[in-house]
Amino acid sequence: MTRLFNRFKAIGMRKLTRISWTLCMVCLSTLSTVLEVSGGPTIIRDNRIFDLATTPTLGRGYSISTNSFQSTCMKSIKITEPSYDFDYTFESLEKEDTEQSSSTTGTTADISFLAFDMKTQQTSTEVEGKRMYYHNVKVEINMHTYYASINESSTQLGDSAKTLLLNNDIPGFFHSCGSYYVRSIGRTAKFTSVFTYLDESTEKNEAFEFQLELAITGFGGALAKVLSQETTPAFALNIKDSFDSMARKQKLTITTKAWGLGKNQNATLIAYDLTTYKAAIKEAFISMQNPSTGRVSTMEVIPWVENASFQNFINLEEDTDNDTGERLLLFEKKMILNLNAEFLAQIGRTDRNLMDIYYKAMICRQIIDSSWKRGGQLLPGMEKALLQNNKNVSTIPIQDLENELTPEKIDNLLVEEDRFMYGEDGQSGARACMREIMNRGIFKVSWRDIPICKALRTKFSITINQIIDNYCMPQVAKSKK
Repeated sequence: MTRLFNRFKAIGMRKLTRISWTLCMVCLSTLSTVLEVSGGPTIIRDNRIFDLATTPTLGRGYSISTNSFQSTCMKSIKITEPSYDFDYTFESLEKEDTEQSSSTTGTTADISFLAFDMKTQQTSTEVEGKRMYYHNVKVEINMHTYYASINESSTQLGDSAKTLLLNNDIPGFFHSCGSYYVRSIGRTAKFTSVFTYLDESTEKNEAFEFQLELAITGFGGALAKVLSQETTPAFALNIKDSFDSMARKQKLTITTKAWGLGKNQNATLIAYDLTTYKAAIKEAFISMQNPSTGRVSTMEVIPWVENASFQNFINLEEDTDNDTGERLLLFEKKMILNLNAEFLAQIGRTDRNLMDIYYKAMICRQIIDSSWKRGGQLLPGMEKALLQNNKNVSTIPIQDLENELTPEKIDNLLVEEDRFMYGEDGQSGARACMREIMNRGIFKVSWRDIPICKALRTKFSITINQIIDNYCMPQVAKSKK
């Protein structure tokens, strides 16, 4: 070490600076390459995880390329201690506030004020011959849960998943468990109420809203307790009675909605006055404190190839050559394995979509024939029937769906799946690509280096028949009154 130091010292300051800079850049370049290859965890915080029809859970398999959840391949999952953020807001909402809220509505847990089906857009009404104006106050409780993560040091792979790896059935493992797994989940729960009252003025009643806030937060009760000690219990009781009387005069109503709460057997969230409302807030707060409840707002996924248990059971021997004789390092094999796993997941997803739409069309055809036809003809009154879109409020004439469900078009759906899996000649396509990957080594050669697989990736964007997808299974639209 001393000799090396003296050598550097003899070189001179200018050369030393140049060499040090070069060494630094080499180190940074190497580090950047390793980080890019290893990939690391991916944080998802967009609408891929907001669909309430899916169930993100800790330890569940996941495929990024297809945005699909697979089986849970871990057992006895241990969770780290989560953290919580809590916030409470009390704000007066006038008409301009609701308009601004409408323009900034998102699809995440930030639920819009306009989600309430109530009189938010009405400005006034007639009460006993007087013109009264609506005013709104929003009270909101938010609970954010995060750092709820799998403790990987004490959580192991499930027995079935281990067996797949020990048998070297790597495609089977990724098909069942995905190429990634869910490591941590962040959740959000909300309890939102809108207090609506009437007043003779177009301006908000600041005195009433101040009394309302005191009553909700409990400061009003604390004030009454202090006053009862200084004066008489009857005087303190008069304070409560005075507000109750004011609330009745202002026609105070409470509209409440909650999102992402856990189930509490003894809880009731129904509020018909301030006393029951405060009880509902307490129960909602308790229901928010389970780390497994709440709408998913963030999700961290990590490749299986970076899991210690996975690496322990898979045989990625250190000395491996690819089919060109080039020596592969361990991190290269992990990268290739992950790339191929995602590619195989895309093949599986595309094939399932093609088969699903084929089966969907067949069943849809059977429903129409058995329910709405006799002797091959639509029943009287059905010729002009409108069908309801299963995903939105639009409708189409039943004949439009009939045109997509002819025997020839249904058969073509299966032909399209055949072309994808076996190619035009029956010898190419997805099946040949998968065989090539496995024969040449799933962690030795990337699909990008296999011509038949590179040609296949353009087929992943096959367009599914939207009429069949949206209107099967068929429902007759309700007539508008």
